Amino acid sequence: MDWLTAAITGCVEKVKKSSVTFIDFPHITENGKYIFTRDGVWTGGFWVGQLWLSYGHSGDPALRAAAEHFTQRILPRAQDSRNHDLGFMFYPSAITGWRITGNESWRQGALAAARSLAAQFNPAGGYIPGWGFFGQEEWSGAVLIDTLMNLPLLLWAAEQSGEDRLLQVANRHVEKTLANHLRADGSAYHRFHFTPDGQPVRGDTWQGLSADSAWSRGQGWALTGLAILAGQRSNPLWLASAVRVARYIIGHLPADGIPPWDYLDPDKEAPKDASAGAISAYGLLRLYRLTGEVMFKDSAVSVLHALSRHCMLDDNEGLLAHATADLPHGLGIDQATAYGDYYFLKALLELKDVTLCG
Repeated sequence: MDWLTAAITGCVEKVKKSSVTFIDFPHITENGKYIFTRDGVWTGGFWVGQLWLSYGHSGDPALRAAAEHFTQRILPRAQDSRNHDLGFMFYPSAITGWRITGNESWRQGALAAARSLAAQFNPAGGYIPGWGFFGQEEWSGAVLIDTLMNLPLLLWAAEQSGEDRLLQVANRHVEKTLANHLRADGSAYHRFHFTPDGQPVRGDTWQGLSADSAWSRGQGWALTGLAILAGQRSNPLWLASAVRVARYIIGHLPADGIPPWDYLDPDKEAPKDASAGAISAYGLLRLYRLTGEVMFKDSAVSVLHALSRHCMLDDNEGLLAHATADLPHGLGIDQATAYGDYYFLKALLELKDVTLCG
């Protein structure tokens, strides 16, 4: 697949170019230029992850130096007490960096982040709140589908440290999510509200079209989170749940292969969310490795090929155009995002590995 090689090369070269000029963490673009944050908000790990992925592919020492620099800058966030996205921040950065370099301080930083994430667990309710970064709304009883993507940090830390509590937190949160977020058709609520003792109140959304719609990035988070978790624990229920979500996504992909921002938006001209495509493609490839079902690989190839043809950026900052960060709140519409860029490169490299392995 010549397009795959060209896409990987283009992304790595773009990351290398950006590593020279980016002095803070890219978040989302505005008019084709990245907005940066000094602490990485919840997306900083994705920039560090791009640097480590690019270094792993190219072996360029300048990329390694940039990755090391930004990994160090992430470490203070390990103490966050209200941040359900610590897995997003520390898995692509500190854990990846530790695996490549053996730097023990990064392993310890990731372990500290896992303990901070577990400390947010509500033991009576059985969930980690999806703390809101916006507005004054009370989020202590709100659980986001996104959190599934952060639980692999807990499972990794439990294996590293032998701390059974980390494993139990992950198990109980997944159990709560599967019982409430997932619908019969394989789609998922973005947000679900619970009482402090864990009684379900209602399904909801924050970034989707409506409470009962299927926000496409949320479906990608559900698929990929469950696929990764199922692989970590060889859990048949988690695997079956990932397959359900995958089949929903495949059944709702448009002809051009690029997801709309919400699968149930009736407007045929609704904005796309290329980041949802990249995230879902990576999850489909993880699912293919677990099941051997060619349908999952073929669907991932179709999405990634479409993204490479229609969404790769040349002049503007970022790797992947036509993402939609948060349509209801007017943020990052038809722009690039740090997570879209990361999962695009991650999925491309995963597809290369899958192809080489047969």
